[in-house]
Amino acid sequence: MDESVRQVVTRSPKRTVGLINCSWFQQRPIEHESRLEKHFVHRALLYPALTALQHQPFRLQLKDPRQSYTPDFLLTFQGAQFAVIEVKRSERIKALKPRFDEIAAILGEQGLLFYVVHQGQIEGEQRAQRALLLRRYAMLAMPADLIKSSIAFVDEKPGGVRIGTLLNKQKLSLPQLYHLLARRYISASPRLLLSEDDKVYSANKEITNAANQFGTWFGCAPWRANT
Repeated sequence: MDESVRQVVTRSPKRTVGLINCSWFQQRPIEHESRLEKHFVHRALLYPALTALQHQPFRLQLKDPRQSYTPDFLLTFQGAQFAVIEVKRSERIKALKPRFDEIAAILGEQGLLFYVVHQGQIEGEQRAQRALLLRRYAMLAMPADLIKSSIAFVDEKPGGVRIGTLLNKQKLSLPQLYHLLARRYISASPRLLLSEDDKVYSANKEITNAANQFGTWFGCAPWRANT
């Protein structure tokens, strides 16, 4: 693998390119070069076991010496686990299956999982919109003692706690709830359901096999070569 040298953030009349600043998560901004990539990042940042996210991290030489592959993202998880992510519109995946088979095989030899995530898995059921809603409150000022007591309250409920119960018991406003979720002090369900009858969960328990379980956050599985 070679370090990627592609410059991503440039003006483009056809694509949504830019930077996502998330200093509460990591100091380095996260680049994206499409709206779908942007929506993927917003959702991935809510996964409790994620520790770092890098855009176009390296260049992978393929068997044909004329071809190489630059992943959209490299994700780092608890326990020094990693996954490589390709964000792709669903209608383009079938034609790219042989290429993805080769990429998955090469990455697998290096102990890396490879995910291909499409727009239905990223944006379906308005999950991308809810992820963006949460992110808007990431920089909200909130009393430290209220954060601490809310975390402790949710930690006491291994099976999760209803949002309505948490709001009532901790005297939280909705913006404060969204702040807790955006900063991953607590965790939503993978579907990011936010009604008072939906549950939130402790974000403090260690997730075993976090790279494998990441697929459940988007409803997909690691790409398997020749399947």
